[in-house]
Amino acid sequence: MFKFIKPRYIVLLALAILLGYGFSYLKGMESAAKITMKDDEIARLDTAFAETSKVKAQVEVELQTSQILVDQLTEQQRILFNENAELKRELIFYQRIMAPEDVINGVQLESLTFIPEVSEDYYFMQVVLMQVQKKKRHIKASADLVFYGSEEGEPAEYRWSELVDEKEQKLTFSFRYFQTIEASIKLPLGFVPERVAFVGKVKGNRWNSGLNLKQNFDWSAVLQSSDTISGS
Repeated sequence: MFKFIKPRYIVLLALAILLGYGFSYLKGMESAAKITMKDDEIARLDTAFAETSKVKAQVEVELQTSQILVDQLTEQQRILFNENAELKRELIFYQRIMAPEDVINGVQLESLTFIPEVSEDYYFMQVVLMQVQKKKRHIKASADLVFYGSEEGEPAEYRWSELVDEKEQKLTFSFRYFQTIEASIKLPLGFVPERVAFVGKVKGNRWNSGLNLKQNFDWSAVLQSSDTISGS
C-alpha cells in the first residue's frame, strides 16, 4: 500500500528544506540590514536637515538684525545729512552777511543757481537778492546776466535778454527784505558756458545813493541742484 522511500531521498529532501529555510533566512537578514541602513540614512538626513534649519533660522535672525541696523544707520545718516546741509546753508548765509565787500547799499546777491531741465540746453535759473542792513528800506534794483564761454572754438557771450523765452521778462527787483526771481533760459546750441556775471544796479533813494553790484561766478559753481553758491 505504501511505497518504501529510500533513505537517500529523505536526506535530499531534508537538505532541500534546510537550504530553502537558509536562503529565506539570509534574504530576511539582507532585507533587515537594508532596512537598518535606510533607517540610519533617514536619521542622518533628519539630523542634517535639523542642523540646516537651525543655521537657516540663525542666519535669518542675523539678517533681520542687520537690516534693522542698516535701516537705523540710514535714518541717522539722513538726519545728519539734512542737519549738515542746513548748517552749511546757515553758515553761507551769515558769511555773506558778514562780508562787507559783497554788500552794496545794504543789498547783497544771496544766491544764483542754475539747474538743468529735462529739455536739452534749458536751465532753471533762480536768483535771490536780499537786504542785510538792520533798518530795512524799500529797495529797487535792476540786473542783467552775461554768459561768457565759447562757441565753435571762438569766444562768445550772451545776455539775459537773448536767452529767455519771454522777451519782456526782465530782472527787476522791488522789495524790503528779499526777492527771488525764477525763470527758464535756453543756451544756444553749441555754446559752452564758462562763467556768468551778475550785473545789478541799486537805485538811489533819500537814504542811499545808487550804486552798481557786480559779481562773477564760474559756471561749474552755479550749476547745481540746491545749495547756494558764493561769488568771486
